[in-house]
Amino acid sequence: MLGGKKQTEPWKSTVKFIGRCPICNTEYKQESARFFAEQDSSHLVHITCDKCSSNFLAMVVFAGQGLSSVGMITDLSCEDAMRLHHRSAVSLDEVIECHEFLKNNLI
Repeated sequence: MLGGKKQTEPWKSTVKFIGRCPICNTEYKQESARFFAEQDSSHLVHITCDKCSSNFLAMVVFAGQGLSSVGMITDLSCEDAMRLHHRSAVSLDEVIECHEFLKNNLI
């Protein structure tokens, strides 16, 4: 650390990279972003807009000489996203079972 300044965690640059809320175009504040998962160089970040309260979920990948991000608007709170992230994925058998149930039980 130089000059006694605390080094910013790399994922926090996501807020500057993403920039603005896609709903109301308000600039995101760094404090509105919450990091909740990491694997290798990938980070999952949840951002809530201070103005319109919309939620944005982003996967940020730090690679080589830069970063890349893909994200989506969501209705999930950060707590919901964290909880669902730790659950197992839906299996193909579960998808087929659901399809069969819906096909056979439509009114």
